[in-house]
Amino acid sequence: MESILRREERIVFGLRALYSKYGYRPYRMSKFEEYDLYAGNRSFLPSGGVITFTDTNGRLMALKPDVTLSIAKNLGGGPEAAPEKLYYDESVYRAPDSGLGFQEITQAGLEYLGRVDGYVMGEVAMLAARSLEEISEGWVLDLSHMGYLTGLVDELGLSGPERAELLRAVGSRSVQAVLAVCSSAGAPMSAAERLASLLELYGPAQELLPRLRAGAATAAELAAVEELEGTARVLESFGCLGGVNIDLSITCDTEYYNGLVFKGYVPGAPSAVLSGGRYDSLMRKLGKEEQAIGFAVYLNLLERLGGPEPEYDADVLLIPDGETPEQLAGAVRELTDSGRSVRVQPGGCSGLRCRAVMKMLDGRPVELERND
Repeated sequence: MESILRREERIVFGLRALYSKYGYRPYRMSKFEEYDLYAGNRSFLPSGGVITFTDTNGRLMALKPDVTLSIAKNLGGGPEAAPEKLYYDESVYRAPDSGLGFQEITQAGLEYLGRVDGYVMGEVAMLAARSLEEISEGWVLDLSHMGYLTGLVDELGLSGPERAELLRAVGSRSVQAVLAVCSSAGAPMSAAERLASLLELYGPAQELLPRLRAGAATAAELAAVEELEGTARVLESFGCLGGVNIDLSITCDTEYYNGLVFKGYVPGAPSAVLSGGRYDSLMRKLGKEEQAIGFAVYLNLLERLGGPEPEYDADVLLIPDGETPEQLAGAVRELTDSGRSVRVQPGGCSGLRCRAVMKMLDGRPVELERND
């Protein structure tokens, strides 16, 4: 079975098995949602416009551009309810920023809605790392914490457009841009230089976390470091800390995200193939009391990774020679029951790659040539 599945399909099966092993259940959703949900949360969407239409009842609807928003809106039974542990593989639909055409984007991922403690954060981060392992060797999972970053930004006293511009500069990992924004806004340059210096820190969690702890200047920053340290300890207990780095340039919209955030990379992909984090702030914005954390894997990016082409189109090319359909069916059944794939085609194997070429003789398949 594995040999006939495309790489992305094998990865999806692997992710489903992985998430199920830790108590997550599959979740299916409609492709449509009322547009108001996305109109009020446009900045939560990674990019692209929302594709809309009017249904037969006159309601303005949207083709679903995001999974997390829909789960956060439609699930959750309050802080005292049992946690929701869900996984999915779904298509979402977005209009590209160019305004031309539309995109279908395939995602897999998981969401945890309920009380998020140290173990839950570590388990979700571990499942993000294991998801990357399903995709490729040489994976990297970068961790950050919005509490540490917002603590630093708060010291600068910026708000509104200046704060947003600064976060964009941080996300681009540009020290010059960070200093320029702070200078033009009249922010304290000592705090600006401290923020800029932290952008140059990147490396293994076990090496950088002690440096972050030593540099924490506020209670909020120290609390963020302690959460990162706790997550790292859980990852180490699961045996997957080796590919985990600290990267404080990871930024997410503070209107939605708080706490642990992360991105995952694999060799050959042009950008992060996985992103996620804790989004209690989104839950509050939707009027929910639960805490929440999750991530998405962008399966459409995996198509660019390539992979080995199948060596053969079929194990056997079977050339008919006047047999009845029933005789051909019996021969094909005999070959497939032996574990081989079969292609029935009159006229030979021009352009086909087959391990063996067979022809019917006296009602049975007889091998004419082998190519392996």
